[in-house]
Amino acid sequence: MSSLGEHIDQMIEKKVEDSGSGAGALIAAIRLLNKGVVRWALRVLTKEVEFNGERKPLMEWVLAKYAGETQCPTVTHFVAPFFEMGMKLATAWLHADEEPIKQLLSDPAIRRGIVTTLRGIALFGVTTPQKLPAPFFIVWNFTNACNLKCMHCYQNAGKPLPNELTLEEKLRVVKELDEAGVPAIALSGGEPTVHRDFWPVLAEINRRGFYSAIATNGTTFANLEFAERAKKLGLRYVEISIDAADPNVHDKFRGVPGAWAKAVQGLKKCR
Repeated sequence: MSSLGEHIDQMIEKKVEDSGSGAGALIAAIRLLNKGVVRWALRVLTKEVEFNGERKPLMEWVLAKYAGETQCPTVTHFVAPFFEMGMKLATAWLHADEEPIKQLLSDPAIRRGIVTTLRGIALFGVTTPQKLPAPFFIVWNFTNACNLKCMHCYQNAGKPLPNELTLEEKLRVVKELDEAGVPAIALSGGEPTVHRDFWPVLAEINRRGFYSAIATNGTTFANLEFAERAKKLGLRYVEISIDAADPNVHDKFRGVPGAWAKAVQGLKKCR
């Protein structure tokens, strides 16, 4: 799964690069936050606030409002003007443009990653590497069900296990990861796309603003409608395993004839 983790890092780096000097200003501002009084303020700003049944750190609501969102708890409207004033002063001092920062913060997963970092600074100060209160990236072995019979499978996947989580329990896991401040979730397995809970869980992951990814054998994505539906629900990254350029080698390794052809079609449809 290292390549998937590396992709998340690259995604964040690209967001920073694409946002130009604005993101540089944001990072520079974060590095000024190691003062005692500022860390105390951060602890206040990263306390959770509930709104419409969702609990998020106050700072996450403030960043969302700064980025242009309107659905925020009442307390946000009192705090946001001070934050906006501070950002104007900081960007003016650093000779940066605010708009790239707002563009950067329009991505909920980026907001969540920044807030998780700020919570880490509030708790531990600025450290190298930065200590965090929650992982940046979770790989969730979503089900033991699988439509292939891979020789290398570390889970002996095939049929769902009798004690797998119910849909209600899976949705609660998503909620708990949301409240913990995790920015990115990757579904793995087994083969997560063959389970009936894949669609409602993917929808909930994206509704809550996570960066969503999947590790898959690619066979289900050979269907264009499947790939389009996944994209529409917010899936942002797909990792498909190809074990050989020779279809026969791949199919033998995967235990099912035709697996290579479907995986390659899955790559094409996702692209």
